[in-house]
Amino acid sequence: MSVFRTGLRAAVSAALLVSGATASAVAQSAPTGMPGDGRLPSGVVYEVRPDPAQAAAAVALWYRAPAGGFDATPVPGFSRLAAATVAASTPITGTPLGQLVDRFGGRLTVVAYPDSLAITALVPPDRVAQTVRAMTADYFAPVVTPQGLQIAQRDSGDDSLYRSVGPEAIEDALGAALFAAGPLHDGTIGSTENLAGAKVDRIRAFAERAFRPTNAVLILTGNVDPAVLSDVASRVGPAPDPSPEPAAAQTARAANDPLHREGNIAGTGLGWVGPPITDEASATALDFVADALFTPKTGIVAKALGNNKATVTGKFVTYRDPGVFLVTISGDGAEAARPIVERAIAGATTPMAPDAFEAARAAFVYRLLGDMATPAELADTYGWYTIEGDAAYAPSEGGTQGRYFGLAAKLTPAAVAQIAAKYLGAAPAVVTVTKSTPRPTGSHA
Repeated sequence: MSVFRTGLRAAVSAALLVSGATASAVAQSAPTGMPGDGRLPSGVVYEVRPDPAQAAAAVALWYRAPAGGFDATPVPGFSRLAAATVAASTPITGTPLGQLVDRFGGRLTVVAYPDSLAITALVPPDRVAQTVRAMTADYFAPVVTPQGLQIAQRDSGDDSLYRSVGPEAIEDALGAALFAAGPLHDGTIGSTENLAGAKVDRIRAFAERAFRPTNAVLILTGNVDPAVLSDVASRVGPAPDPSPEPAAAQTARAANDPLHREGNIAGTGLGWVGPPITDEASATALDFVADALFTPKTGIVAKALGNNKATVTGKFVTYRDPGVFLVTISGDGAEAARPIVERAIAGATTPMAPDAFEAARAAFVYRLLGDMATPAELADTYGWYTIEGDAAYAPSEGGTQGRYFGLAAKLTPAAVAQIAAKYLGAAPAVVTVTKSTPRPTGSHA
């Protein structure tokens, strides 16, 4: 499954709201008011896809930035903390962005991924222009206040605690089993202690580097008027440094010895390094494999598990270089479930029967289309693929006539099995997460 279906959507729903209390850049000219993609003179990349039939609109800013920050010692969850601090701080316009979106009857989410960050506002159509103006003003010239940091620390701590008790925590730990260094190794789920220790100066330094207009992707989907881009173009002048933040490199881990971690959930993660986003055919094939294997209730793994009570997730994550195939096994019955899961994955290296393959592909396409129905889901899709360097490959681009679904239509049982054997045929990286032992009351260890 593509990460925009499983990872992005789940993370957006899990992200806490920072509210009241709390690239394909081909055009170099200013926007003409027409939908499409391009780059403003300020360096901002934009993706605009209007749909007047929608009842709401999504305004999103995506940035290429490591979740652990830019310093030599990464702090997992730092990028989200910084973005949430800006949203909660009082800017020169007078109203914190979170409060403003809340007053509009909207919803603001801040979600960090290993190598990127998304700030998304879902608002009524008549509030799009104000939201775009406020969001770009606040992030392109970020204000960081101690009060905003306090609000963001509370929210980010709650967010990290929420995510630390689910399968996502095992995925986060699995990055360290796959990589020796890089954003995926560092993870996105921060500890309350580390986030609470963040200082205003460090947050400000991150925000000023990460949130530059030249590092931004502005996405408008749903019931939006593309003419609002003209306001951004008129207010944000050309940048002295036109270069976006370079993509952070991933360093593979030399040994495949199992890694052990302690956390708030017990389980096992299995991981494989996959193709980069530029290998679109292989990435699409592994999306299909993950969908066929791990779709809840109807997937091959779910059927093989039967009455086993284990919680099993699996997905292919399309990154710039490399992609990763991640599987988590947790809950009651996890020990008995692992060999069943491993047999199912090994089975993917054998071509499916033609009829079963066509049924699985039809279900795959149906689920993809169903998960791109709302403005927020579309903004997630465009944001992810643009940040990862291949906006034209986004499944939402061109619909069923676009590049992604064209590649899905060309998949064959033999080709899928060959790609599965290439990337999933080797022994996986393994991480075992055990529950931390609570400290005795009064302990100072």
